[in-house]
Amino acid sequence: MMAFSLSISELSFASFRLPLTNFGTINNQINIKMKRITLLSLLLLPFIGFAQKSFFYTLNASQKTNEKTIKLFIDYEIAGIKFKDSLSLNDKKKSLTKTLRQPVAATIYTKNNKIQPLSVFLANNTLNLEVTEKSISIHKSKLQDDFLFLTVNDRIRPSYFPLYDKLSSTKDTIGLKKLGVIFDSLKNDDIQKSIKYFKANKASLLSLFSFNRYTTFYADYSKVENEFNQLPEWAKSSPDGQSILAKINGAKSTQVGTIAKYFSQKSSKGKNVSLKSFDGKYILLDFWASWCAPCRKEHPNLIKIYEEFKDNNFDIISISLDSEIGNWQKAIIKDQLTWTQLSDLKGSQNDIALQYGVQSVPANFLINPKGIIIGKNLSTEQLNEKLKEILEK
Repeated sequence: MMAFSLSISELSFASFRLPLTNFGTINNQINIKMKRITLLSLLLLPFIGFAQKSFFYTLNASQKTNEKTIKLFIDYEIAGIKFKDSLSLNDKKKSLTKTLRQPVAATIYTKNNKIQPLSVFLANNTLNLEVTEKSISIHKSKLQDDFLFLTVNDRIRPSYFPLYDKLSSTKDTIGLKKLGVIFDSLKNDDIQKSIKYFKANKASLLSLFSFNRYTTFYADYSKVENEFNQLPEWAKSSPDGQSILAKINGAKSTQVGTIAKYFSQKSSKGKNVSLKSFDGKYILLDFWASWCAPCRKEHPNLIKIYEEFKDNNFDIISISLDSEIGNWQKAIIKDQLTWTQLSDLKGSQNDIALQYGVQSVPANFLINPKGIIIGKNLSTEQLNEKLKEILEK
């Protein structure tokens, strides 16, 4: 398999998915005089603890353009749920305050393509923005500087995407391999920066973000449990934190030698399909997505394996981590995939992916007729050898 990857982790870095319902503006502040703890303050303590789990951001904007109507959009994502806040610069106040369930990366942009979007980190902060004819700028802060340091490669990768498309369309394997080296270098730089930052700043509002930046590349998510336990309590109890915990527990319970977990999900043909209906067969659970280049690169090899063994008690169930039905179905047709295709269109929060602790794609599990997992994250070469070993005896 080519080392080059534009997978769930790398593509999401541009606007890191890692925001739930807006709970309204926090208007009241609770002040406690530490030297005189009254009965009232004692009664308020549980509510103070709850408030500490909520976060906010305030956006103040000024405009230096000739456009009469400009609207700012603020996009962010928490635990797979996408949010879009907005602020009209026609408003007299030109200010916006929102509460958040956790600190989160966001993209601020307008519908004017000439104005470059801005990546920011939202976490109990006030952002003073200035919108000009070409850009959106923000006053510097330690939090934003650290965020930009961690995400510097997210602003480099897109410059290579046109070249990738060109090399792919011309099937230039040598060029793709060279480009793969560049992307691997950027990925490794991301990982090293994030690990170093996390270890030195576990109490930071960027701790959960930096944790996700490097652990998203773990093939076996059970191995991140120790680092997860080092996160602050707000991070562990946040929506993303609970999603991570579910994946850790899922990965721990789906190791080789364990019983595969039953599931049911809607297929690309609109029918509910369950794993139980495949009892008695060797099954490959294949996790992929339409935007995952390494996944789709391996499809021709997977098709060959399927054609060779499908009449010998073997089948494939593919689970897509797509969120757009059109992209998913187009990829199935284009890649000529004829076996069962499932998705709940929840992206990285796919129910089966959570159940099996899948954090990145491609990923797979080989299950025997007794429902026992006998292989995990096999390459197509390893899968082919394994099936020959067990099916051609």
